[in-house]
Amino acid sequence: MRAIITIVAVLTAGAPLCLAQPTTQWRGQHHNGHYQGAIHWPDGGPRVLWEANIGIGYAGFAATPTRVYTVGNVDGEDVIDCLDAASGAVVWSQRYPQDLVPLYNPGGPNASPTLDGPWLYTLSKQGLVTCWSAADGSVRWRVDLLKGVGATMPRWGFASTPLILDDVIYLNANQHGIALNKDTGAVVWNSPADESGYGAPVEMTCRGEKALAILGTRTLFVVRQSDGMVMWKVDWPTKMGENSADPTFADGKLYVSSWWDMGAAQFDPNLAGHEPLWRNKAFQNHIAAPVLFEGHLYGFDGPVHRRNVPGALRCVEWATGRTIWSQPDMKGSLILVGRQLLILTNDGSLVLADANPDGYRERGRLDGLGKRTWNAPVLLGEHVYVRDADGKAICVDLSASAQP
Repeated sequence: MRAIITIVAVLTAGAPLCLAQPTTQWRGQHHNGHYQGAIHWPDGGPRVLWEANIGIGYAGFAATPTRVYTVGNVDGEDVIDCLDAASGAVVWSQRYPQDLVPLYNPGGPNASPTLDGPWLYTLSKQGLVTCWSAADGSVRWRVDLLKGVGATMPRWGFASTPLILDDVIYLNANQHGIALNKDTGAVVWNSPADESGYGAPVEMTCRGEKALAILGTRTLFVVRQSDGMVMWKVDWPTKMGENSADPTFADGKLYVSSWWDMGAAQFDPNLAGHEPLWRNKAFQNHIAAPVLFEGHLYGFDGPVHRRNVPGALRCVEWATGRTIWSQPDMKGSLILVGRQLLILTNDGSLVLADANPDGYRERGRLDGLGKRTWNAPVLLGEHVYVRDADGKAICVDLSASAQP
């Protein structure tokens, strides 16, 4: 791979479309899987508005009502595409050399892009953090985490969708995070060199201070936002360090889950102890984090990549960890839209169901949207954006029926 050095080139912010329009991205505006509104599933099912080839990978989308951004790998290069939201046509496209790094999967970039005003932020599988002009794809700055910051590449490559709070980008990299200035890429704070986990940092509070939950390969950390100081931690050693699902924070409590017989647990990081408030070995979130709604977690148990290992959609009580109901033979990811679950199964079906502890009730289903669809759908207005690992991106229009 050709070496890529840090670039700092301040550009004019000529992108009023990004400043004026609402945006959506990884797990919604607040990165917790929650979206406002409600979905009205058309009679006959919704129609596919467009399809596009975006390259191999698992990176999701960031979107405005007029433009959609995503990342894939084509012929040994990462390709950052800006697509027209109405047609899927390429508005601009940029690329740079990056290895595919396939390991038990097709490879390609893992982390979804993040929009912040006129700027788009991406993290490549091999640690290149780039700030792009969302208007035209010009590079504002670029930082190589491996060569410039001393980060250690994890087994499956970096996968942390950038979390931007105020003027800082937080990444799940090194032992318990790296923070960069969003305007320059300068290091705000770093943590000891080590392989990182694969979930995104999660905004939270701990003992009255602004903090982050960062799931490493062996440990769940709570760190202070301002300087990265570890405020609390608990051992969470998963086989091969495969800790991928984002933690969940609510009501002062912190939830974590992973596969390989780790299961799920809830902790109180405001306390000095490390004993879980509860633990549920029947709820093992592999890749996708659950959503929390009205005192219940809705999410998937079971590995997405092993067909011979059964999986299920489960409803779990937040306060106790008790399984309320299970819908068998389902694996995938989901978001919450109002009082509904919008589910993308790992074999390419988009499903609408109720978020209700009384039981599973399916309201609509659209099949055939790809294979190895492991990342969460992204919703903006009436458009749902999904992709598969082989590079097919699809926009589903919920406002129009597939049948006349």
